Amino acid sequence: MTVNEGESLRLYKKALRYAESDPEVFLSTARRAAESILLDIALQEAVGSKPTLESLLTVLTSKGVLPQKMVLAVRTIQNYGNYGSHAHDTSGEEISAEDVQPCLNALTQLAVWYGRTVSSFAENEGREALAAVHRSAGTTRLADSTLIVVKAVLLGCGIDEVLARHHHRVVPIQLPWSDQLIRDVAQGRLDLAIYNEQRLHRMIEDEEDLKDHVVPLGRVGHSMGGRNFYLLAARGGRWGRATAEEFLTNPAGAEIAVPKHSDMFTNVLTAFSTDEEGLHDLGIRILDVPHHLGLELFHLNRDVLAVGGQNLRMHARDEDDYFELLNSDVLPPVTQARLRSAAANVLIASRSWLSAIGTRPNDLYRELMRRFHDLGADQSRFETIVDDLVAHASFPLQSSPASRERLVRHVLFESYRLGDP
Repeated sequence: MTVNEGESLRLYKKALRYAESDPEVFLSTARRAAESILLDIALQEAVGSKPTLESLLTVLTSKGVLPQKMVLAVRTIQNYGNYGSHAHDTSGEEISAEDVQPCLNALTQLAVWYGRTVSSFAENEGREALAAVHRSAGTTRLADSTLIVVKAVLLGCGIDEVLARHHHRVVPIQLPWSDQLIRDVAQGRLDLAIYNEQRLHRMIEDEEDLKDHVVPLGRVGHSMGGRNFYLLAARGGRWGRATAEEFLTNPAGAEIAVPKHSDMFTNVLTAFSTDEEGLHDLGIRILDVPHHLGLELFHLNRDVLAVGGQNLRMHARDEDDYFELLNSDVLPPVTQARLRSAAANVLIASRSWLSAIGTRPNDLYRELMRRFHDLGADQSRFETIVDDLVAHASFPLQSSPASRERLVRHVLFESYRLGDP
């Protein structure tokens, strides 16, 4: 039996949809989601076990793979699942949405932990792939990405053709978007990468030796033009009738669902001009949720305020039941400027690699970016880039080809003013 992250996330989303409307179905689906998560972890860790929740829990616990908090979460899900299976046999009482809330909380805890664990697996796989590509004359090691904003530049700036004139062959290596990209360039494991400009400068301030090895060639644009922050609300929830001004004046009691270990959470802090402790002082509670959740978030809590990626934003715009209570456009100009600065990305290179290919940083940067911006006047090449992004960028597994293309075009226009709005 093959289980992957997509199946586990699908079951988690399905469970959320039934948490209010059919708590009994929720309990059985929650148990299946937990089983799927544990089975996927067991497969990743090459741990042998029968594909049952009890067996997986026992083996992963004995191997030290499952933290104690997650053991408690799984036991909660298991007990509630058993209760759901036999409730009518013992009492005949209906199970309410309120009854299953502890199970819902436990399942979300497990899903968040699972998301971080899978990201760690991806990081390790990327490191292994990187280690397998050794530095050699005539080879440029490029950090590849499935993020639309980054992949668009990599596809559109003609790196292969430009470096071919320097007698270099480009070897793309799929790597997660993290600070490690900068360290890989500094330590000579990578030659070229795109990363967040603000993070680069902060790391250079904290680790001064980085600036001797990493050269920022120049900006490649701002993710979503710096307007990628929003707080999504349900019209039927607590904040359904509030204006942005009313909310900013008194946000006490707000629950914001956002992956805490992400730039989305950093943007929340920027939007409120505070830190995590300051959010608590404002009466705002953060709900740490998995990446890539859709409108199912509002089945977790209809009063919640959601912060997500552009997939969630585009989906919500097609639904009358949701609106953006807060976004970059309604924030003070100084806050908008901070968010825009935080969204800037930069092309970075290894100093020793630049010496090896015998080119000046400004010359290389100008040539690459000229080719990228020429996309605006070359419709055929632009459409090829769109097709490549639809095929190779990252999207929710259940998204249709049409929704993927719509998102790609939206991101390209907002980030680079390429194509039509």
